[in-house]
Amino acid sequence: MSSTGKAAGPRASVRPPAVRPGDRVAVLALSGPLAARCPRRLRRAVAELRRRGLDAVAGEGCSLDTGDRAGSAEVRAAAFTAAVTDPGVRAVLSAIGGDGTREILPLLDPGALAASPTAVIGYSDTSSLLLWLRLRLGWTTYYGPAAMPQFGEAGGVDDHTWDTLWDAVGPRAGEDRDLPSLEHVVVEQLWWDRDDDRPRAAVPAPARETWRPGTARGPLLAANLSTLAGDLRQEALPTEPWRGQTVFLEESDAASWDDFRDAVATVAGSGLLDGCAALVFGRFAQVVRDEWPAADVRDALAPLTAACAGPVVGDAEFGHTDPHFTLPLGTVAEVSASRPGTRVPRLRLLPERRTP
Repeated sequence: MSSTGKAAGPRASVRPPAVRPGDRVAVLALSGPLAARCPRRLRRAVAELRRRGLDAVAGEGCSLDTGDRAGSAEVRAAAFTAAVTDPGVRAVLSAIGGDGTREILPLLDPGALAASPTAVIGYSDTSSLLLWLRLRLGWTTYYGPAAMPQFGEAGGVDDHTWDTLWDAVGPRAGEDRDLPSLEHVVVEQLWWDRDDDRPRAAVPAPARETWRPGTARGPLLAANLSTLAGDLRQEALPTEPWRGQTVFLEESDAASWDDFRDAVATVAGSGLLDGCAALVFGRFAQVVRDEWPAADVRDALAPLTAACAGPVVGDAEFGHTDPHFTLPLGTVAEVSASRPGTRVPRLRLLPERRTP
């Protein structure tokens, strides 16, 4: 069976060893070339990771720029394999997303990776890799911050973003905890290495919303909608339906309305979400910026919510929004959504065992 075969489905988690202060973190450019084009932003990200107590090192691929990629798929796949199989590397953090991580999946050897579970962290198009590792190898992977967007900010990473990442991958990972509801959101855009000499301005955040009440729990899966649609079109991931899973989906802050609608149609038509236990949508930056009407977004997502067996929540704080929390794929999550307008929906991670 190929590395992207269709037979595998969600499975019991293999949680990587905890990341501890002083551990080595490899920052890798697995997709686009922005790390090479914005070196100051990358240096700031590495410095912030070190300030937070980690031995962060930017991989050689961060200096590559081959047009729309940070090197060939073969080079990026080799860099990822080398980092994961290096016993001195405890975590791999995506430098920045783009549209190319999916290309490395057919070049990865599950057998070579399986013996070295490592915390792999990122979002956006990194979701292709996070899901592949989860569905093929059973690893807990982490839909959370990337180096340059979050750690490269002037003034450093937001404390909320850091705290939930460290809760997810650090020494206390796997404990019972709520995912916090945040009161502010940052949507201001500043050109990297040109205008980003100050922290971006924050505005009051919309509250999480109950779109369908109920309570459900199940293993967590998370993805970027447009990336997931591309994965499905190119058969890059197993396509067994995610029945019984708690599914978290979000969209890029740069997505067009047409691209968003096309992604929804692809995911809905695949049947992937049929019978999922709960569905949680991220906060849409386009709504916060008054570019897309919130009601139109909710209507557009109706084909996905119709496939869900349980509660549905909107405006959750993950993915392309800042600050945001980290989602450990494979961890059991509980979604509790009261009747609309009565209480902010509760998102909770339940305890799990870690591999030695």
